[in-house]
Amino acid sequence: MLNDLYHKRNERKVSFLYPKNGSRNILRQVDGVKVRSFTGPSGRGITVRENDGKFASFSVAKCVASL
Repeated sequence: MLNDLYHKRNERKVSFLYPKNGSRNILRQVDGVKVRSFTGPSGRGITVRENDGKFASFSVAKCVASL
């Protein structure tokens, strides 16, 4: 799943769980459309346009598969 998100084509729907505030043990649901993949100093990541219109970047290492 983790590499799957990074290699998924742009403009495809994505749905996964991500820790609130980046490090907490409380997960939030992320639904939206993948805009791009990137590699930064802290590893691989993706940018998602969420269903409410906001853009957010997520570390692929912290993404959790939806149940």
